[in-house]
Amino acid sequence: PGAPAPVAPARPPFAFTATAPPGYEALRGDAPSLRDDLLALVARTDLWPALDERRRRGLAATVSAVADATQLTGAVAVLVRFAEAPTTTGARAGARAGARAGARAGAGAPDVSTLSLTWLRTAPVLADLDLARLVVPSQEQVPTGLGPGVVARRIEDAPGGQERVTPQVAAPLPGSTWLAVLTGSTTDLDRAPAMDDALLAFAASLRVDRPAPAPG
Repeated sequence: PGAPAPVAPARPPFAFTATAPPGYEALRGDAPSLRDDLLALVARTDLWPALDERRRRGLAATVSAVADATQLTGAVAVLVRFAEAPTTTGARAGARAGARAGARAGAGAPDVSTLSLTWLRTAPVLADLDLARLVVPSQEQVPTGLGPGVVARRIEDAPGGQERVTPQVAAPLPGSTWLAVLTGSTTDLDRAPAMDDALLAFAASLRVDRPAPAPG
């Protein structure tokens, strides 16, 4: 048999809280009804009535993909924000991204931005910043509700010829075998700075409630 994986997603034995940034709706990532909950959520938005059947199917497919990714990564919470289709693309994205975003805007596909929280169990190794950098390769440190963490950002291809901005934070819970990984994602390249701010605010709000050690 091969060597055990150094980290694995799991629900920790302690309580935790985090605050959803403005405009985001929070759902349990490990709920069996997640896909249906997300579809019901998007159907209640102001965007839904204005969409034709083709765009509704496309948005439903995107939401289903969010549910699949959430469950695949073992996220315990997912936060979702729906916004109107972008009409412009910033110069920072480059000509290639601009052409793709222009095609997306022409199709009128609403943007789906997400934030998620996954806990990784690192036993028998204690979680620390070195381990966090193995999960999220970066030397850039950021403050989180657990203490120092690291952040990385990337742009990757998404279905339908789009590009997705994905910032990610990894933060160890000091003195434990638990590492929090918080991930953001948006297909609206102009929202990259706002997504970054939302993710860092989400990470800063994370708190845990661990039982005090028994005396002696």
